[in-house]
Amino acid sequence: MEYKEGFFCESKDFLINIQNCEQVMREIRFTILLFILIITFIIKQSIGSVKKENKNMIQKLADVKLNVRPIFIGLIHQYRYEGPCRFGQGEELEKDYDIMANMELYKQFKEDVKKHMPEEVNLLEPIYVERDDWFLSREEMFEKMAEGIENVDFYLFSFGIGRGDIYVEFAQRYHKPQAVMPYQCCEAAVNTSAVRNRGFEAYAYRNWEDLTVHMKVLRTRKVLASTRVLLASRFNSSRSYSSSDNFVDLNYVTEKLGVQFRYLNVHELFDQLHMVDPASNPTLPGRKAYNITPEDMIEIEKISDELIAGADEVRMERDMVISSVKAYYLVNKLLDVYGCNAFTIPCPDACSTRRLNEEKITFCLTHSLNNENGIPSACEFDINALLGMTVMESLSHQAAYMGNTNAVMYKDGKMIPLQGFSDEDLKHITDERENLYLTFHSTPNRNMHGYGKEKSSYGLAPFAYSGFGATIRYDFSQDAGKEITLMRFAPDAKRLFVGKGKVVAGSGYDRVNCDEGVFFAVENQEDFFYKQINFGNHMIITFGNYVKELQMLGECLGMEVVTA
Repeated sequence: MEYKEGFFCESKDFLINIQNCEQVMREIRFTILLFILIITFIIKQSIGSVKKENKNMIQKLADVKLNVRPIFIGLIHQYRYEGPCRFGQGEELEKDYDIMANMELYKQFKEDVKKHMPEEVNLLEPIYVERDDWFLSREEMFEKMAEGIENVDFYLFSFGIGRGDIYVEFAQRYHKPQAVMPYQCCEAAVNTSAVRNRGFEAYAYRNWEDLTVHMKVLRTRKVLASTRVLLASRFNSSRSYSSSDNFVDLNYVTEKLGVQFRYLNVHELFDQLHMVDPASNPTLPGRKAYNITPEDMIEIEKISDELIAGADEVRMERDMVISSVKAYYLVNKLLDVYGCNAFTIPCPDACSTRRLNEEKITFCLTHSLNNENGIPSACEFDINALLGMTVMESLSHQAAYMGNTNAVMYKDGKMIPLQGFSDEDLKHITDERENLYLTFHSTPNRNMHGYGKEKSSYGLAPFAYSGFGATIRYDFSQDAGKEITLMRFAPDAKRLFVGKGKVVAGSGYDRVNCDEGVFFAVENQEDFFYKQINFGNHMIITFGNYVKELQMLGECLGMEVVTA
């Protein structure tokens, strides 16, 4: 074979001349380059799609469902007879009649359960088992009842005489919350007492309405156990310099309620507010963080403009609103990153860094927007209040409000001033004032009357006199006469305070700072005060009466409930 000077290509039994070879190579290189460009484009599109899918992927507590498994235990008599365990005459004493009657009862049980379960419940497929009048407890029966037990939160049983031992043994074996359905003659008292006095969790109900309420309560317990709190801290991981009444032991709170706590340094948070190279943050040098991006700023400005456009009154500059919305947006990015669904940050601890002043932000708007979007969010690193908001937002399907809660006292016929509140705020009130209370904070929101409803009217005003720190302003006077429920966990996490009142007036809509709140009347101010001082300052306020639900929650959490 003759070799020509230069490069050559060989293909089976002939040679391609060098010119053709170079042309082929150019085409190959072009094809490879085109392929690389296409693959790169596809990857970028995929990443963008994933980012879009992951955006706002916080696992909200509103999505938590209580998984309920109905179980019907039938009884089939094998022989024809009558006596203390069986009544009837004629065909009613036949085995076939038992089979037919059990099927009818099972059908009715399924219909009743489906009809009365609230939307908070994920109703699992019912299970039917039966025994005969040998009263044997066969292993396959328990295996069937326990199918998928790892996904079940609560069991609701229907059965009659001669089957209570199965109910008791089920509790002893599996240690799951369980109950007897309403209107089961005798079985409620017999078997609930039997299970409870063996140290296991069991319930019974007078009627379906009580059961419906209790399902919401048990779902709230599951919500607490599904709560993962992002704590942005500076000096201390369990309290701030304005929240000495915080939980004494967060580890105990985790053990008792299932709440998990995750931590973030406030300076790392502040650094990530800046739209800079995410690896250039002073607190995290060289580590790529989650700083605000140009794409984020587009959304931040959109949210800000919507807030401004929807407000009845705006008493601050647009750029100051944007600064506060930026803080809200970053917090939500970090909630997603840390796998959390609740948030709190200290006030004086963060304020004294001077960085709130430098960044022109407060977290008031963050808390307001979080709560109205189903993310519990509390001021001043108050973890007790945060979990109280978690509870009330779960029970009521309304965004909660929290604030400093003080008795309104008088001297020489005039109200003793509380911060910016004075007798001037009560000049339109003509009713007796002996039992007045005041709760104030600049963190109301637009969904205090219900998620999914039309948002309440509001204004926007600064927290600081210098014009920064956006706050929602809400006039509680429009709610005069409405009933409210107040609650707070005790610092020892062993007791629960529950109060009720009626809105009398609002104040502070036209002011700044924390001077915004609600006056309300309680039944007995003295009783309320001397009970409240065992629980703490910030009370959670929710429209409506939820005293019964909170008493039931206290029972299933093993907490003493103190009412006022």
